[in-house]
Amino acid sequence: MDGLVDFPAFLIASTLLILSPGPGTLAILGAATGSRRAGFEALAGTSTGDALLMAAAAIGAATLLHGYPAAFDALRYGGGAYLVWLGIQALRSREQKLAVSPPEPGHAFKRSLLVTLLNPKAIVFFMAFFPQFIRTDAGPESFAVLGAVFIAMNCIYQALLINGAALVLRHLDEAPHWALWINRALGTAFVLFGLRLALG
Repeated sequence: MDGLVDFPAFLIASTLLILSPGPGTLAILGAATGSRRAGFEALAGTSTGDALLMAAAAIGAATLLHGYPAAFDALRYGGGAYLVWLGIQALRSREQKLAVSPPEPGHAFKRSLLVTLLNPKAIVFFMAFFPQFIRTDAGPESFAVLGAVFIAMNCIYQALLINGAALVLRHLDEAPHWALWINRALGTAFVLFGLRLALG
């Protein structure tokens, strides 16, 4: 911990960031509407994606992406298009079931991993955020410590969301028409996040 600066401030800032909903949270909640297991598969996917993006940020991938704007834009447009596609899938569903629920084991992991990795802005964010709490003479292990803490905090929060969603959906089984509204809400959110990623 010697290489870290103002660790309490990092914890506070990370908490606020984690509580702000994003595409990863949507992917997890969408999976959790299918089953608790699918929700945790999605959480594993986003956590793996975050770890890979943090590693990429640590080795300077953000600088590389800035040096090649075409590569950055390709990732940004691809990620935005994927989120919009997920949203349209949910919006087009006319059945009284949750369209975004992963149909088979492992699908939730792959989907949430893609949602996370196809967001080049996340690499830039980690590259800009973490160094604020690391001494200039610190080694890469300090970056790794902050990354591990951030992922652990996110996992705790998302696990609470998954279990909460499971409890709520258990009561909604008796009112299946609610699935249509959940599809519309999740679908709209995916489309908006996709457009924001592609155009922002």
